Amino acid sequence: MSEQHIPAWAFKDPQAALNAPSEFVEFLPIAVYACDADGRVRWFNQRAAQLWGREPAIGDDAELFCGSFKLYDLQGTIVRREETPMAYVLRTGEPVHGREAVVERPDGNRVFAMVHIDPIKDADGKLVGAINCFHDITELHKAREQISEGGAIIRQIFDALPIAIYTTDAKGLLTFYNRAAAELAGRKPEIGKDEWCVTWKLHTPDGQPLAHENCPMATALREERPVRGVEAIVERPDGTRIPMLPFPTPVHDRAGKLAGAVNMLVDISEQKEAESKQKMLLSELNHRVKNNMQMLHALLRSAQRETADAEAQRALSQATQRVGAMAAAQQALYDAATPVSFGIEEFMDALCRSAQDLYANEAVITREAAHGTLPNDAAMPIALILNELIANSVKHARMGVAPVQIGVALFQEGGNWRLCVTDDGPGFGAGKAIRRGSGLGLVSGLASQLCGSFRVGRESGARCIVEFPVPLIRQ
Repeated sequence: MSEQHIPAWAFKDPQAALNAPSEFVEFLPIAVYACDADGRVRWFNQRAAQLWGREPAIGDDAELFCGSFKLYDLQGTIVRREETPMAYVLRTGEPVHGREAVVERPDGNRVFAMVHIDPIKDADGKLVGAINCFHDITELHKAREQISEGGAIIRQIFDALPIAIYTTDAKGLLTFYNRAAAELAGRKPEIGKDEWCVTWKLHTPDGQPLAHENCPMATALREERPVRGVEAIVERPDGTRIPMLPFPTPVHDRAGKLAGAVNMLVDISEQKEAESKQKMLLSELNHRVKNNMQMLHALLRSAQRETADAEAQRALSQATQRVGAMAAAQQALYDAATPVSFGIEEFMDALCRSAQDLYANEAVITREAAHGTLPNDAAMPIALILNELIANSVKHARMGVAPVQIGVALFQEGGNWRLCVTDDGPGFGAGKAIRRGSGLGLVSGLASQLCGSFRVGRESGARCIVEFPVPLIRQ
């Protein structure tokens, strides 16, 4: 018999523990009673009687196992006399600590009790009795049930959500997942074994394999920070792939130490499909607009060739040039990477190439490099403005047979964009320019449409400037 199972009083007078104790036991905050080796009550305090709901007679079988009232386990099954904690201690001589039981009192009420039973042995190790210290944990049990019930409700809520949710500990091992997470994984992940995420395989948005240790959840745990805006593709065991947007967030305890992380995986398949359809529709729309503008451009050129009226030819020529500028702008928008904005470099290059083709023998157009993006609704005004300014330079700045030298620049300065068109002609004043015809009047109107201004200056020739504020690009 190990010494740890022999109480300290066993080496002095073990029988004294079975005798009626001093009154101090009545002041103990827990219920206490003693029984002999036959299981008969030798003494008890009033807290024990209160918990039992009755007072036993000295010499009665110990109430917790004698059957005078019922004893249940936590599953609600009646505990037989020979299986009670006290019966076990008296039969084996081994202590029982922290055992929970349900006592049904004579009035039918049930009390949850925590028992701690130690055997009483003499100096030779012979069992002479036992002492049971027990206390009422009914309120604690109710609190547990409330927590358990609340947890069950939360679990139902999580399982009802169509979004996959799971949690891990600080090492990345799964501690919880909902039904949507299991459906996404195509299997039931193993709590405490599966690491980082519930998925079978991961890929980057371009389809490249993504190691689990580099997945967003692993990053959130390793760097102890939320990870946002990183898309991933989940591959299920059956080979199907689903684009997801994860929201891994680390969780810390009160001391600030990493306790784990929670992740929410949002299926963006429908969003991706909608974006794909939108791109297809936009592409088809741009294609039709481009074809229609090209057809209109061809019809205007044909009408210009067929008419003999000089005024009509001039009007048709201007219309043809403007439609050509709009067609070049539309082509640049059609080739743009995003549906809401366009890159200035490619856009200006397309416009200047179109103008150079139109005035191949009359002008040499040079363009400064341009950088930045503009919203699509600025494209047509800029294209028409540039067309009118280049046409004006070709018409009024060309001297003799030499082609006119035209410079084009679009750049950002301060809080404004500035479009400059210069030539090597004689130059002109703003007032005279506006009176020359409708072309520069149109430029002034288009500048107002951009919430900007138009002015003309002289700097070794004409210098036309359209200035407008930097617009916000709608995403």
